[in-house]
Amino acid sequence: MGNAEIAGRMRCGSNSSCCPSDMFGCYVEESGMDVFRESYLRANIIAWLPIERKESVLYIGKEDVAAAKFREMSGDVVCVAQAGKIPVDGKFDYIICLGNISKTDAGVFAAHLKSSGRLVLAVENAYGLKYLAGVKEIGSKEYFGAVEAVEGSVGWTKEEIARNLTDAGFLGQRFYYPFPDFEIAMSIYSDEYLPKAGELIDQIGNFDAERLVLFDEVRAADALVTRQKFPEFSSSYLIVAEKEVSSPVLNQFGEDILFVKFSNDRGLLRNIRTYITRSQDGTRHLIKAADTKAANPHLKDLEKKAKQLCNLYENSRFLINACRQREDGMVFEFLCGQTMEEILDRMLAEGAYERARETLLEILTEIGNCSRLQEFHMSEDFERVFGNPGLKEGLLAASVSDIDMILPNILVDGDGRWNVIDYEWSFHFPVPVHFIMYRCIRYYAETTEERRRMDAGSLYEKVGITEEELAAYEHMEEAFQEYVLDGHIPMRQLYKEYGMPAYHISSILNIVDEQERRRALQVYFDRGNGFSEEESVFYHSKALDGTYKLEIPVGEDVKQLRIDPGSQACTVDIAQLCWKAGAGGTLDFISNGHRLTAGMYLFDTEDPNLLIMQVPAGKKTLLLDMRIDSMSLAAAEWIAPKIDAKYRLKKMWKK
Repeated sequence: MGNAEIAGRMRCGSNSSCCPSDMFGCYVEESGMDVFRESYLRANIIAWLPIERKESVLYIGKEDVAAAKFREMSGDVVCVAQAGKIPVDGKFDYIICLGNISKTDAGVFAAHLKSSGRLVLAVENAYGLKYLAGVKEIGSKEYFGAVEAVEGSVGWTKEEIARNLTDAGFLGQRFYYPFPDFEIAMSIYSDEYLPKAGELIDQIGNFDAERLVLFDEVRAADALVTRQKFPEFSSSYLIVAEKEVSSPVLNQFGEDILFVKFSNDRGLLRNIRTYITRSQDGTRHLIKAADTKAANPHLKDLEKKAKQLCNLYENSRFLINACRQREDGMVFEFLCGQTMEEILDRMLAEGAYERARETLLEILTEIGNCSRLQEFHMSEDFERVFGNPGLKEGLLAASVSDIDMILPNILVDGDGRWNVIDYEWSFHFPVPVHFIMYRCIRYYAETTEERRRMDAGSLYEKVGITEEELAAYEHMEEAFQEYVLDGHIPMRQLYKEYGMPAYHISSILNIVDEQERRRALQVYFDRGNGFSEEESVFYHSKALDGTYKLEIPVGEDVKQLRIDPGSQACTVDIAQLCWKAGAGGTLDFISNGHRLTAGMYLFDTEDPNLLIMQVPAGKKTLLLDMRIDSMSLAAAEWIAPKIDAKYRLKKMWKK
């Protein structure tokens, strides 16, 4: 793979007690979509574009977070709500439309773009993975609206949008693939740098409408990557189009921007971006840049951390990927190889569990063998980041600590060298080396079902981490995550509070199965020995609404029939209950239910039944048409006495 640092994702989980309104300065009752629309993360999709202050920008959209970002980038920004309202005499360096674009808009944009200008479009993919997995289509608001091309859907295929732009005169087109989608793009891939298996994990929840979850999107995304189908099923497309031949999107050093990863759902002091760029000679670079000026000190400290870590691990198998500072951030060597995470995953897939376990223990041993270990003593800086977890005495630590030496951040190159490629979370104070090992084990052996076969508990024990330490390290991890967030409420936490429901198909099927089991209609045949389970037949509704339309054969020896409409409190609406060869009308029966109206009964019991005592001789067929609607037993028991009282009053008035 390419530089696997991109797969070295931060494991963050918020335990912040702040309310979501803290993000906006005052308390207001906000819907999920309000919170979603106001998030600065929505500007990620365009924040990476190399727009200069002198260049003019036409933004087709409202005065929102994207418009605010454009005003930071350019000194000449015009916002219009739709293409039809563009100033007649306007000519722009950039025209940017994020979202709904009609088939005629591209021609309008061409008329208002300078000959050297760029059109930037974000569109939904009609066959995007999220839509196939059960997200409602953004335009029609219907499930599979784009797939079925229903009226109002706004999805495009890659071929359709490319052809539309070509017809409008945009001969140069570059496609980019935002992930999870263009609404909040945490990564932006290109045809020159596509995702690797294991990278597409940070799915952001749905804020606008409820959704289905028909399959595991993370596993499906990995399968698409492996089968080289990701561009076809990317949930969104971002297109940079030009009137002439497409030119690279270059940064200030003339390097083609191939990939951007945003790590900016954190506290402002730690919000950064990661770029992969390519020089004209083909050399690739990995650059970490501050997302805001406030994060510059956090980044500049990396050079010092690299030197300290090099000294610390000079006699180990670990090599530290050196970095240097330049105007746009910190530049790292772009390394090729496989991460330890990928290597161990492959071993597990091949069934080589013991070899994977031995490899992991080898890595943990090497982490513990770093030079200049000494007894750990808690410092003020340590408490500021990790709190006071009550650590036992006698633990070992070094003067500098890279706590993020997890498997995705260890790259094995072609020569077999172990390269530490992401050491952002290193600290200039001692942290117990056992905590570094703990994180390495936790964020691998406790993540997926297959990896859990490594038995994290035995690994902790093998490297000498006690139960007492585990409790302390869990406290440290929680404190560290709060330190990273620094009062910021991440999108995943906002989704928990404001997001719309996601209905997993497995849960739905379980509910349906349970409903069908409880609503199954059971018919008992008394052949002179009473009713028994052996002399009964179950029927299941073919309609989700609990409607039964049956022709039930009844043998000539049957004396009585009992019909049990499920095994729960319910209402039963009888449209037909008669003999097929009879004179019509509803058969006489007795039941343990309460009559509501003609043909409708309420059963305040979990053993409802209707008893047909008069069965004609000979073979016959019972025609049954009824609907069973379940309800809670408590509700039925509450309603039933009121129904009986109502009918008693009616009878009294009639008398």
